Amino acid sequence: MEGRQDEFRAWCAPGGAVPVQGETTWSFLHRVAACYGVEVSGLQAWGWWQWVNPIARSSSRRPDGEVLLNAVAQAQVAAWCGTPAIHLAWALPSWMAGPAAFGEQTGEEQAWARWRVGAREWGPVSFGCRLCTARRSGRAQRVWRYGQRWHRVCARHGRWLLDVGDGHDLEYLDVGGCEELAAAQARWPRVARRAMGAGVEAGAVFAVARAVVCGWWEQEAFWQREQVWGQRLERVVLGNSRKPRAEVGRPDAWWRLVARDAVVFPEVMTVAAALMDPALRPLVADGRALVRRAGHEDHFMAALGDRLGRGWLREVEESDGPGALQAWMSGLTRGMRSPSLSGQAHHQMWRVGAPHRPVEVGVGLRLLAAAAPAGERQREEPAVWQSELWVPRRAGRGAGLKAVSEERFLEGLAHARVYAERYGHLAIPHTGSPYNGFDLGRWLASLRAASAGLPPERARLLTKLDAWWNPPWPVSWQRAWHRAHAHTLAHGPVSGGDNLKGLPRWLERWVRCQIGGYRQLAAGQQQLLAQLGLTCAEVDRFHAWPARRRAVTHGLDAARSYTARYGHLAVSQPTTHDGFALGKWLNLHRHRQRVAAQPTRLGLELTALDAWWSPPWQLSWQRSYWAARHHFHGLPDGVVWWPGAPDQAQTRQWLHAQQASWQHLHDGQRELVGALAPALLAAAP
Repeated sequence: MEGRQDEFRAWCAPGGAVPVQGETTWSFLHRVAACYGVEVSGLQAWGWWQWVNPIARSSSRRPDGEVLLNAVAQAQVAAWCGTPAIHLAWALPSWMAGPAAFGEQTGEEQAWARWRVGAREWGPVSFGCRLCTARRSGRAQRVWRYGQRWHRVCARHGRWLLDVGDGHDLEYLDVGGCEELAAAQARWPRVARRAMGAGVEAGAVFAVARAVVCGWWEQEAFWQREQVWGQRLERVVLGNSRKPRAEVGRPDAWWRLVARDAVVFPEVMTVAAALMDPALRPLVADGRALVRRAGHEDHFMAALGDRLGRGWLREVEESDGPGALQAWMSGLTRGMRSPSLSGQAHHQMWRVGAPHRPVEVGVGLRLLAAAAPAGERQREEPAVWQSELWVPRRAGRGAGLKAVSEERFLEGLAHARVYAERYGHLAIPHTGSPYNGFDLGRWLASLRAASAGLPPERARLLTKLDAWWNPPWPVSWQRAWHRAHAHTLAHGPVSGGDNLKGLPRWLERWVRCQIGGYRQLAAGQQQLLAQLGLTCAEVDRFHAWPARRRAVTHGLDAARSYTARYGHLAVSQPTTHDGFALGKWLNLHRHRQRVAAQPTRLGLELTALDAWWSPPWQLSWQRSYWAARHHFHGLPDGVVWWPGAPDQAQTRQWLHAQQASWQHLHDGQRELVGALAPALLAAAP
């Protein structure tokens, strides 16, 4: 036997399969066989496995079937996949139960295997995320894993993983547009900890909450007022209708059954948290035992409705017959009323009776198929493990990820082509809502972020759709340009010689901003502005317009230039500097800051140039102070005297006047004059 195994390993390439956390052993064996390019039966034949309970036909295997292996068979699997057995025991829940499942009749050197129903011990079996599998092993393969219903959201890829064997060929639902599902799943650990602290099994809490919410799902009175579920269901159906193998032509009842658990999942988590909240339990009372006018039951339903964002929940719950929530409330009330029966009541309140259990997807689909007319019935394929039609030969590490990346790029490119044909560009904000169920903005943003490593052929495909899909300037500027371009196509080009007359307010403000910083724009931006009619000549014509209202940046530039030349901003209103009415401009913004009663954004920038650019006293006093300071301390480097500056005699006369009127000076004026006191004493006659 060892010789044949050595021959097998020498003939095959190394496997390299990596187990997925929670994966079934039967699923992992299929992936190991796929790495070698054979069927799983080939592994069993080369390993000389003996079956304790063999199954004659593969079609009779249950979807949740599991394989238990003894120590010899486990060692063979570990050698085939190149993974230590201790790592397999950590990832595969049924691995440790293998050696203990065989009696003394199995030989120590013989590989033995046994079939087992895995769902009875390790929970329901669901599909795994193929993209997560590709990240770990480099192959986008189908995976079966043990997954509880409160852990079905793949937050990384926006998928809701479905149960195996429900009678359809969907592995997951695309819930990328429903971020609330991932947020709800993140809240579950806290609910589980509360349940553990209260001595309740977490699965029982989830089962009761799921029965309650699924009961509302079946009520027509609930749907008459419900507004969230319909929109969420529409997003899920729309997100899955674009798949190549989508369930086309299915009735609404089919989708309402398959997508039910995904749509109601956030509300199930909210109800589960409410059931375990000690603050809400005093509000619960059994209406048959207590007087209904006490209002305890109404208070609980009102509080639950507020948490769910459905204030009308109490009316709908009372109008329907006794449901899972009423049964839970009755059990809680019996335990509170009869402490001697608290143990039995505690067990009953966390048990979902048969009338309240939700219809599972597999059973519901069979009922729908039976109720459909004979001409509309479609044959459902058995949901058993089927080997892939084609097992690709391993082309090095990462080949699976490359295939998945190519598939996702082609999907995004198809949506980008549709968007470009409709709007003429790809300047989409990455924070916008999904377009046709696909988050095209975020997909393009990720490509722009990784554009340095983007393959040239992919960049060429996107450039054919929009030459400026990845501009070196912000995408928001490109988006504003497309909006302006659409306006110019309809109403003619922009003209700078007419002072932008007739333009809408939003376009006028944007064009003025571009004219103000035209010299700082990139060459590509200037070319795009020329398509709007805003050439360099038009910009010069705009600046030549008489009585031009300058932008804020022009005023700041003039203020910086004046401060660098004269050392202050205490200018009178008639003052002009380099052709700019600086005095009038500063007076306007002094008035705005005083009206605002706090420093404005522009005021803070002017304060950085001159701390007393807007003093609470007259500007003539401030100019005299600067003259005295420069006379006694000397002019700073690069600073010159401004026209009409006081001489030394006028400065001494001004200082003596300040001493004489010291009691009438402002605190700020006293501080400024006091800083000149040493120079004043030295200059005194």
